[in-house]
Amino acid sequence: MKMDQPKVGVFLSDGGNEVSRILDFDTLTSYVKDVSDVTFVAKGTKFWEGNGLQTIANAIKEKKINRVVVAETLPKLSEVKIAQAVENAGLNPYLMEFLDLKDHCAWPHQDTPTEATEKAKAMLRGAIERAKLLEPLEKLEFSTLKSVLIIGGGLAGMQAALNLADMGIEAHLVEKEPFLGGLAARAGRFFPTDDCAICIQAPASDVKTITHTSRKCVYRSGFSEIPNLNILNNSKVISVEGEPGNYKVTVEKKPRYVNDRKCTGCDQCTTICPVEVPDDYQAKLQTRKAIYMNTPSVHPPIYAIDDSVCKFYDCKKCVEICPTNAIELDQKPEQITLNVGGIVVATGFQELDPSIIKEYHYNDYPDVLTNLELARMIDGFGPTGGVIIRPSNGNPAKKIVFIQCVGSRDRRYKPYCSSICCMVSLKHATAIKTAYPDADISICYIDIRTTGREHEYYYEKAREMGIKFVKGRPTEISRNPETGKLVVDVEDALLSRFLELDADLVVLAPAMVPAEGTQELSELLGLELEKDGFFKEYNAKLRPTETKLKGIYIAGGATFPKDAPTTSLHSHSASLKAAKYLNAGKIIKDQRTAVIDEDYCGDCEFCPVTCPYGAINLLPTTEDHVVARISELQCEGCGVCVGTCPLNAIELRHSRPNQMSAQMKGLLSVNGSSKPLVLAICCAECGHTAVDSSGMARMKYPANVRIMKVPCTGILQVHQLLEAFKAGAQGLMVVGCKSDGCHYEVGSQITAKKVELARTLLKEYGIAPDRLEMHNMVYIEGDKFAEAAQMMTKKMEKLGPLELKGGS
Repeated sequence: MKMDQPKVGVFLSDGGNEVSRILDFDTLTSYVKDVSDVTFVAKGTKFWEGNGLQTIANAIKEKKINRVVVAETLPKLSEVKIAQAVENAGLNPYLMEFLDLKDHCAWPHQDTPTEATEKAKAMLRGAIERAKLLEPLEKLEFSTLKSVLIIGGGLAGMQAALNLADMGIEAHLVEKEPFLGGLAARAGRFFPTDDCAICIQAPASDVKTITHTSRKCVYRSGFSEIPNLNILNNSKVISVEGEPGNYKVTVEKKPRYVNDRKCTGCDQCTTICPVEVPDDYQAKLQTRKAIYMNTPSVHPPIYAIDDSVCKFYDCKKCVEICPTNAIELDQKPEQITLNVGGIVVATGFQELDPSIIKEYHYNDYPDVLTNLELARMIDGFGPTGGVIIRPSNGNPAKKIVFIQCVGSRDRRYKPYCSSICCMVSLKHATAIKTAYPDADISICYIDIRTTGREHEYYYEKAREMGIKFVKGRPTEISRNPETGKLVVDVEDALLSRFLELDADLVVLAPAMVPAEGTQELSELLGLELEKDGFFKEYNAKLRPTETKLKGIYIAGGATFPKDAPTTSLHSHSASLKAAKYLNAGKIIKDQRTAVIDEDYCGDCEFCPVTCPYGAINLLPTTEDHVVARISELQCEGCGVCVGTCPLNAIELRHSRPNQMSAQMKGLLSVNGSSKPLVLAICCAECGHTAVDSSGMARMKYPANVRIMKVPCTGILQVHQLLEAFKAGAQGLMVVGCKSDGCHYEVGSQITAKKVELARTLLKEYGIAPDRLEMHNMVYIEGDKFAEAAQMMTKKMEKLGPLELKGGS
């Protein structure tokens, strides 16, 4: 691209004399005027409002400057306003460069004003040299579809689908089971309200006859009749193509063998069906027929046939008896194509199979159950009608022992706390004690964790009701051969004695683990999983329902086990974010994206693997040549691919190598101090904010330390680190985010490896590797930056001047 001859305008803010009382502004003005291509210089108190903005606008219109360099005292706040003013004046807003003479120069060096002024010259020179090479960038616009795929029909998925449909977004809810409800449908009741688990928020849409109360049972909520909502039960996502805003999703819908428009739910088919199998939904405590409907019903109120046990045309009694001809045994699987703009993953969690813990004999002893199986027993709709029995003989269970942390907080299985198990057990124990006051109930625990609002009430209530608490993890469950009852061996840590607890029923609280198919789905969508197997959030603190892939969101227990209120909150967040992303019908972003020179691309496949956002793919150009292509929509402009490419085939717009090199040389062109020059290359995120905060707090470090900002330290290549020494640096600090909190996922980790390689090369060249250091900091660690800068300067003074040999 042919660029116009640069005409740089420089605008110096004295911050109401706060900066000019330390820095010599007359000297700075004179210096700047002599820099080549600077055609206009102005001093003022602030350029981000009023007359200051007008001064910049007039310089663009009347003085015809085509580059803007602004030294402000509040650059983070003023940059937005000045950029808008520059654009309004007719200049591309990306032809600007900002620097902070207060926090990066005047305040940290207020005791050495002469040296501070020399540093300010270098800062201005670096900004001017970089500005000369800046290119105009444009806004990119991408069309989006106002539709969302929701994967998972449990509490989170249903609420997300309802929210989106209410907001006018087309919602496609896909559930792999024949019926909606997920884990919630089997739980019966949820804490902290102790009412029905399978409630959702009442729809806001105008669904006739539905009152808008605080909550509704799904079956009477009008949920399925909301405009824009498409429910696909018995379905599974098998492929996802495209990019954010425009995904092509293929869903495989298994046959139900019952026509949902004809079935009236008369129950004649189940009465005549001769096939009975254990009912997994009811914890296998009763049987169901090959054609069945879950009780209580969530959605749809239509029967389904289990094709793994149905005899089909060898029987077809259900076909013969159905009064509406709703049974269709010839139904086949079908593939449905959905075009959506976004995806919400709400796949939930499930109980760990406790049979792997041999000492508890789950599956060996019928009277050992899990919490979820007990929930079905407590439920009046359940297999025992709410009566607590021993499955082994059907007799009432009078002595019940709960065992917490079964497979959780245990490094043999799952090291984490599942967060909800204590409350589930307390809910069940108090419910049983309320119904059966004479029941003898004990809870064996490591720690009782009741962290939510009103949760401690359950614990206090349980103690008041006479439920016993034993602090200890049981070592084994055995069976008394004479009585047939169970015996739980446990050491009570508070009483310091071993106990043998007789039990009619033992209830395990297993670790909660990711839902079945989570790994497969993560690979399909390109999403990362945490070490615990759950989906990884973009940022667990601030963006817990987003993923690093734009347009894909996560809700509820897909990220970690959650109680109902937190699941609902997550669901609202995910659906709102998806709607916000798609509602305008287009995505607008700037062009600070990576670009590949296909003539140099060598098909090494480094960049697609390295890109944290899946923005790079390999595409064939000829039969024997493949090149990398970058999605400008998905590219986040971190530059990690730039720093990884071994052939220098990738550049980042607005941070091209020549722009970085020019700034580096400018920063190191002026010293004015007896101390050795140290260059600190900081990422634009946490690393640079640590420098900001050190200045804001007026923490002192030597003026020989120069600050250079890059989008992410991951953009740096090894040769650029070495070139800093050629440009005049005696020491080099690379300051990035914490390695486990990098704003661009992997930037700091990759940079650390490159720094180590550069240190090795320095040693080979006969240069002390201690001249190069990497630091990882956050905003509140400005004191650490100031200390590191001081230490680096002392280290360089001790090492003495760096003398580069010819060719080094």
